[in-house]
Amino acid sequence: MMHYMKKVLVLFFVLLSGLVKAQQDPQFSLNMFNIYSVNPAFSGSHDQFNALAIHRSQWVGFDGAPATQHVSVEAPVYFLHGGAGISLTNDKLGNQYTRGINFSYAYQTKLTKKSELGLGLSFGFLDVGVDGVWLAPDGTSGGSDPSIPAMNSNDVVPDLGLGLYYRMKSLYIGYSVTHLNQALAVYGDDDRDLQFKRHHYLTLGWKHDVTSELVLHPSIYVKTDQVSTQIDFNVNANYGDHLWGGMTYRLDDAVVVIAGYNINENLKFGYAYDITTSDLKSESSGSHEVLLRYSFKMRPPGKLPTHYRNIRYN
Repeated sequence: MMHYMKKVLVLFFVLLSGLVKAQQDPQFSLNMFNIYSVNPAFSGSHDQFNALAIHRSQWVGFDGAPATQHVSVEAPVYFLHGGAGISLTNDKLGNQYTRGINFSYAYQTKLTKKSELGLGLSFGFLDVGVDGVWLAPDGTSGGSDPSIPAMNSNDVVPDLGLGLYYRMKSLYIGYSVTHLNQALAVYGDDDRDLQFKRHHYLTLGWKHDVTSELVLHPSIYVKTDQVSTQIDFNVNANYGDHLWGGMTYRLDDAVVVIAGYNINENLKFGYAYDITTSDLKSESSGSHEVLLRYSFKMRPPGKLPTHYRNIRYN
């Protein structure tokens, strides 16, 4: 298993070579529980229904800092040989906002008795615009500046995504692309525009049983728009049936402390605190993220479950 893991890690960094280091997609520190938001192939995987809600306040204390809310529901749809889902996202940075709705479908099939492949597509819409009141450095609203769009201006554009994953009993690896169509949003009396760039994601995770009570879940999460790259190295640990937590190192950005509690068999609560290590640390008191997830196992009518236990959601 360790020899196989070394090969996978080498592949990861070969794929990363050539990529350099402001991305448009929102950032999540609890991304290991929210891979579906960037990879539609995970829709309804592992015979499991999942409803998830996340709120993130980034760089607290920094005026106009990002604030993001994300809600998703995904579940298997057996007559379609895969799964389907829907997600809603509200991301605000200063006076600009991006709101999105996406629907997904994934086809999943077993390659061998011990491996599985998933391929997913997402389609939706993005609403991008500005609201609130501008405040220019001179104390005015900036209304005389032609480069500042009119308040409450917006545009709605289509959005496509694609993803795939390969999974074994104790390991998964996924690749996905968001904003596949690179839509152009035009707002503010047609004098402002924003083109959504393709964002590429690589996700890798595995499970290691230390004892019958202690289970480790290392993971790597890579996001790039081919201009800027973000890499998260994470280790989470489950102790018993209720307690879990861990740490993440986000390259050149933050150290993240994670804690969580499984309220019961179906309901999970999680919290992440980012300790900023970049140049913003003097202006920010960190970032806070809260997660709530409700899930339960499903099975095809008249059949035994065909998927492995979901290491992605432990």
